[in-house]
Amino acid sequence: MTILESLHTFILSYSGLETGAPLWVDFLGPATNQYSIESLPGERILEWYLDDSSLRAFPFALQSMRSTADQAERVGNNEFAELFSDWLETQWKAGNMPTLDIGKQSFKIEAVDWGVLYEQGQSETGIYSVNCRLIYKQDAA
Repeated sequence: MTILESLHTFILSYSGLETGAPLWVDFLGPATNQYSIESLPGERILEWYLDDSSLRAFPFALQSMRSTADQAERVGNNEFAELFSDWLETQWKAGNMPTLDIGKQSFKIEAVDWGVLYEQGQSETGIYSVNCRLIYKQDAA
């Protein structure tokens, strides 16, 4: 199972996702109320250890296509991002982490910034994005 597949399974457990809304990987369609896990560029290896194991990071974003038609919806969109960020922190502190392949162990999952309106479309929709990262330990090869 890839890290993206593990994150997909993990994020599907978040009760704040709208019921029945799709959670894609590296894709976000034009309809509102859908989500995507997007891989991001960033530092991969944080630290090497003497036994050749390493501490690594997998940067990603949870993006959502949302309605931006009025003030109340825009405030709600920001609230979703804030609550998702808080949920990640709660899961990490509780030790509830994504399950990775053999030889990899989740260490920490976190939102690294506040959710932002990433892109405003021509219609009354926008993409909101919460940048995150999974930190994990990888055993020596």
